[in-house]
Amino acid sequence: MLFGAALALAACSNPYRVGDRVLVEWEGNEYPASILMIESAARFRVHFEGYESIWDESVPSTRIKGKVKGHVVHPPPPPKVRARMNSGDKMPMSTFRQGDRVKVEWKGAYYPAIVLEVLRNERYRIHYEGYDANWDETVEVSRIQRR
Repeated sequence: MLFGAALALAACSNPYRVGDRVLVEWEGNEYPASILMIESAARFRVHFEGYESIWDESVPSTRIKGKVKGHVVHPPPPPKVRARMNSGDKMPMSTFRQGDRVKVEWKGAYYPAIVLEVLRNERYRIHYEGYDANWDETVEVSRIQRR
């Protein structure tokens, strides 16, 4: 009974919740990720922003470096991701590159944005300039124009 109470108390004091955007150490760099599930008081299932769900991981709390505050520049893909990209699963040339300043269509209007990451199949992770990182999103090339 005492052990159960201690476990419940530890869970209540956990600083992270499902949906929180956090920085997670992954292959030597810190990447923004979202918490998908709390597996235990010290273990979380995370999804790395801009990466396919095959890269989702169960990580110990020691790899979580804190909540995301403001705009985050994504480091280059980890070596294991690059290796997979360079294998037979080649990515075609993209229209836009990381760091490009663009306009992105949202509900019929265009807003200035920056390409954070080039994904597969002409999809891009973008950050709307002047807006909180909570508005960052993954968009199809059809919604993007050059500035």
